[in-house]
Amino acid sequence: MNLSKYNSMRRLCKCSLLTVAMIGVVVAFPAFSQSHQTSSENAVAAEFPYQYFPKNLPSDATAQLYPSIWATYAANAGRNPAFQMPANAPKQFRDGVEWSFAGAGALPRTGTPPAGNFKTAAYTVGMPVGVSVVKGIVYVGDDNGYTYAMNAETGKMIWAHYGWNMNMSNPLVVGDSVFVSTGSAYFNYANTMKYLKGKRPTRGPGLNTIYALDRTTGKELWAYHTPGEGMPTPLYKDGFLYEGTGDGHIYKLAADTGTLVWKADITSFDSMSSLVEGSGYVFAGGTDPNYFYAVDENTGKVAWKMSIPDMVATGIGDCTPAYQSGIVVQEVTVSSGVASKPVANVLLALDAKSGKIIWQKRFPNGSVPPAMKTATPIIVDGVVYEGSPVSGEYYALNLKDGNQLWSLQIGSQIRAGAAIQNGIAYLPYRAGDIAAIQIKDGKRVGVKHIGGAFGPSSPVIVGGTLYVSNVYGWVNAIPLTGIYQSTATAKVE
Repeated sequence: MNLSKYNSMRRLCKCSLLTVAMIGVVVAFPAFSQSHQTSSENAVAAEFPYQYFPKNLPSDATAQLYPSIWATYAANAGRNPAFQMPANAPKQFRDGVEWSFAGAGALPRTGTPPAGNFKTAAYTVGMPVGVSVVKGIVYVGDDNGYTYAMNAETGKMIWAHYGWNMNMSNPLVVGDSVFVSTGSAYFNYANTMKYLKGKRPTRGPGLNTIYALDRTTGKELWAYHTPGEGMPTPLYKDGFLYEGTGDGHIYKLAADTGTLVWKADITSFDSMSSLVEGSGYVFAGGTDPNYFYAVDENTGKVAWKMSIPDMVATGIGDCTPAYQSGIVVQEVTVSSGVASKPVANVLLALDAKSGKIIWQKRFPNGSVPPAMKTATPIIVDGVVYEGSPVSGEYYALNLKDGNQLWSLQIGSQIRAGAAIQNGIAYLPYRAGDIAAIQIKDGKRVGVKHIGGAFGPSSPVIVGGTLYVSNVYGWVNAIPLTGIYQSTATAKVE
């Protein structure tokens, strides 16, 4: 679709909700004008009616084929959201389904961001973080303020909830509830002046909220507002939610009511470091000052914090850590001291109990990447897989000692984690491609160009389908065979 046709379609859809069904493609443009039953007690619902289409719910039989819970970013502490289906699952699920969904304001995947500015798309209409897939429904947050729920088989929208701020989190799904958090990446004037005067600022103007929504209808169950942004994905454990925010705190809430249990003051603001749990702690990276924190999950006390010299930009606060076998893995950005290639990524493996560095791996120097400065590590069977947004390389490292097993030059910024199934890692990267990589030797065995651009959009595999969102505002369902059997040439930036 060219840009002029796209704009014409947007004008036609301004005051209504249009769902366009094509062969293998579902495109939905939610709007605000559709009437529905509202509650006088809920000003948000009255101003922005949510959308709900129960006819698009999956059948009970289909729902049983999918994961039943999503309690943390990328579904598990190792950050590898890959799920097999039963051998007797219907053929279409084993072979993989295919569809595309466009959120409100989505950009054409073949186009370019406004004025060529990548951040404009990423911070306006993008779906930057990735999807959650539970009981036959795909959930995704959008920087336009919406949380969407789609039928995982067809891509048809089930509901859309508006949250009054950017939604850069991976929706959590536990029981009949969906938990999402919202907040922007910005500082207002007052907080900028605080920073310049050496005072502690709060990041995230506007209404910053942790929401609990009904899983099948999207109706709001409760909302908890924080002074700073809630951009990272929360963590659910044993009836409680944990969230790091832009006001320099980690919050623990009762998941059923949203009641505050404790609030840990870590001083640093959590940019996009979604919490991970292990060894009795919750872990997160923080910025200004740049520290990595372990907080006791029961008491909220900071058990330890650590840092390394020469961290720059958001340093350690943008990376979502991974955990396995008493080791927590986190990527940071440091200054290289080389004018032509001023920064580098460093991967740290830390003892979860003490915070001591077990090993560290410094990746090659390069240019400063826009937006996110780090990638998401994943851990599978004692191996860490991690990319560098600075150098564009992808690595496999032994979890215990950091020994490099292989590396692959992707040729484009890598900020997402991969999803690994049956010996193949599926890795999205900024050029709008998804690479299929053999994990035994790092050989690239396929690449598929999707279009748009991928930021920290970690993919999800269920059966024969890969689900992934991008910063142009799209969710794509792609058969795995269409990626690892592809002979298309990768687009190199």
